[in-house]
Amino acid sequence: MSRMGLVRRLFDFSRFEGRLLGAVVFTVSLTLIGTIGFALMPEYNLSDAFFMTVITVSAVGYGEIRTLTDGGRIFASFMIAGGIVTLAIWFALITATLVEMDLTQSLKRRRTMNRIDRRRDHVILCGAGRTGLAALKRLATRGTPYVAIERDPAQIEEARRIDPDALVIEGDATADDALVAAGIERARGLIASLSADTDNAFVCLAARELNPDLTIVGRARSEDAVSKLKKAGADRVVSPNSTGGIQMASLVLRPDLTLFVDFDTPGDAGGMGLLLEQVSVPESSEVAGLTLAEAKIQARTGLLVVAIRRGREAGDDAEGFVYNPGSQEKLRAGDDLVVLGPRSSFDELRDVLS
Repeated sequence: MSRMGLVRRLFDFSRFEGRLLGAVVFTVSLTLIGTIGFALMPEYNLSDAFFMTVITVSAVGYGEIRTLTDGGRIFASFMIAGGIVTLAIWFALITATLVEMDLTQSLKRRRTMNRIDRRRDHVILCGAGRTGLAALKRLATRGTPYVAIERDPAQIEEARRIDPDALVIEGDATADDALVAAGIERARGLIASLSADTDNAFVCLAARELNPDLTIVGRARSEDAVSKLKKAGADRVVSPNSTGGIQMASLVLRPDLTLFVDFDTPGDAGGMGLLLEQVSVPESSEVAGLTLAEAKIQARTGLLVVAIRRGREAGDDAEGFVYNPGSQEKLRAGDDLVVLGPRSSFDELRDVLS
């Protein structure tokens, strides 16, 4: 970069750094001019000249510390005008900076809300503590659309560190307004992972009222809170201590099974890493109305359909699971397929079903 180009970049007033440097240079230059000018006047030493410059430029109104000649008063008048300009520059710089900061935050919030408004069939994550962040990481890894609600700025930053594209609403998840802002009427599920059981119960109660069809999973710190969260509207309740203990026992009692199938256990399990996943058949799917043999899911993706959960469109008498479905089992829109196979094949399955 040439010397002239460097100067232009340093004094680029479209950038905050350029405006700040310009204000500093102007203030320092005016101070030097004033100090030298007053120092040349009778009875003024360098200390007096600097002090006179400061009180003149800042317009504090101390008056002359030494008697000024007519020429000195004219010089002081120009210094007062320069001081007014200096104060105006700093006032404008500070005001513009505050407005830009507020505007930047406002635009960021607006962009976030616009992205949330476009979300459909997403998961709402209430609380981004340790449990919530673990859930957030899993949702992000799976590519599942989600919206998080968290009021602690530090936890919000941690969530964005895990997933830079995370959509996070800074607010209280127990407030209906926050749930509505997160698009609860369009969501497919909600995870209540706040630190207090009472808050999770309140979230479950409010969420069930706002969206009766929502799948709600609540976190309970104590075993006593499990039944209360279910009464509040939770479809499933997870107790981290209990679930962790069961998982640890399973790793000891069935180590080969955990190496064969990935049950979403954190950490490096190794082994084959086959995934047991649930995938829905959408209304517009080309396989809706076809049998498993006609759909050729296993031949096209290498995945094995181990069960089918009939959707509500099939009628109440059809609700439930069909285990180990035969080749003539017909697929219907709204069905949930329980599929086993390599993780890399599931994107291909979603393309087949879409």
